[in-house]
Amino acid sequence: MNNKGFTLIELVVVIVILGILAVTAAPKYMNLKADAQTSTLYGVQAAMQGASALVYGKSIVKGNQKLSSTNNPKPTITLTDGTELEVNYGYPRPVISDWQKLLDLNSEDFLITLTPDTVLLIYPASLDPFDETEDCIVTYTQATPTSKPITTVNPCV
Repeated sequence: MNNKGFTLIELVVVIVILGILAVTAAPKYMNLKADAQTSTLYGVQAAMQGASALVYGKSIVKGNQKLSSTNNPKPTITLTDGTELEVNYGYPRPVISDWQKLLDLNSEDFLITLTPDTVLLIYPASLDPFDETEDCIVTYTQATPTSKPITTVNPCV
């Protein structure tokens, strides 16, 4: 007798194997949106660090990299468009309007806010974080006399 085809047992085994593969592989691809948002935030962080470095370079050239923003007159640099930007120890201050000049972020995609502790927050427009400990934000803490500014990313979940 020449039977062609699969037995019921063979079909059940194949279905079970496919089910096991689906269960183990699916979680890797389920959270792609959060991974994409986190990657975008890392790009924003890199842009902020690059802008800070450029501002610091201009501040060194001007010779005001060791001055606090509380000095009088306030230390400034001149941007390429001719506007003045106040600096704190040579780096940008956590001021929303200053960062809007430095970064070309679409306001429909990202929002910038400032916490009462003067920590700058940049986050997707779909979120509304309470403070700098929440998920899916970039934080910027201004420079001190002994340290550079701190830029961190809280990953999206």
